[in-house]
Amino acid sequence: MNKPVKASTVTVSLPSSSVSDLERRVRSGEFRTLDEAVAGALLELEHLRSIELAGGEAVFATVVDEVTAHPDAQIEHGDAFETLSKIREKYRLLAEAREDGA
Repeated sequence: MNKPVKASTVTVSLPSSSVSDLERRVRSGEFRTLDEAVAGALLELEHLRSIELAGGEAVFATVVDEVTAHPDAQIEHGDAFETLSKIREKYRLLAEAREDGA
């Protein structure tokens, strides 16, 4: 469920190679407009940052698996970092237990 967002206009300077890539993505039909392509690129960057904040791709995949396994959990936006901390702690403890048993 995406909540409506009030749009704001921002002017940025991008390297010509980035503009060319975004325009190519629009021409290929990946996006309808250059504005949509820029917004999409920013969302991709946000996604990559989320992966980094989660602790890398493996941890992020584990979090996604955990959330997918419990779809009724209904994690609220404000609770996301708390939930992530709990999941990371769970897997840290599991890793420690494996090391102790090895």
